[in-house]
Amino acid sequence: MPAQIAEGMTRALKNAERLAEDAESLLKAGRAPSAVALAILSIEESGKVTILRQMATASEEKEWADLWKAYRSHTKKNTLWIFGELVQRGAKTLDELRPVADPDSDHPDVLDQLKQISIYTDCFTDAKWSSPTEVDLEAMAPYLVKMAQVFGKPKTVAAEEIQLWQKHLLPVKGATMDVQKVAVAAWFQEMKLLGLSEASAKEVEGFLGQYDASTQA
Repeated sequence: MPAQIAEGMTRALKNAERLAEDAESLLKAGRAPSAVALAILSIEESGKVTILRQMATASEEKEWADLWKAYRSHTKKNTLWIFGELVQRGAKTLDELRPVADPDSDHPDVLDQLKQISIYTDCFTDAKWSSPTEVDLEAMAPYLVKMAQVFGKPKTVAAEEIQLWQKHLLPVKGATMDVQKVAVAAWFQEMKLLGLSEASAKEVEGFLGQYDASTQA
């Protein structure tokens, strides 16, 4: 299973890069609606990586079914798009970036609706028609293309990376955030030792933010 999950991640990131490149070309050609649509598709492809990583620690049939359902869902895969906005507001740590995965937020639906109106004509209340070329995308198009490029960076994910994720995260599944942060830090450390990650210890600590390192599962 680790090898299959790793291959899925690798393929998703490679395809996300392709879609991001196409989106950038369309944006430069003045085809903003199509650029937005492809950028969103790229972000959705990148979003598969998180879901696939969750599959590595799935142990029950219902959990597997829910994750596969999320894998097929557009709104479960597009949550990363607000990352840039959060960073602009000063978010740097895992805790500060939590709104990305907030289940009560409507930002996934907002992006999905934007994708729809960037591709199709539609009719809204009072018989008001909409066409992609009439949608104001001046601000959103460059931003979404940039987000697609940020997350659509190709990487060959090794099966060892997934095995290490299982090793460190499976035992703390369902534990407190501090316990899970300790596990993630240990995962990064072993990844670094094996040459599977270029992230420095300082970068990892900065991303994880404050937590009690003495906490045990």
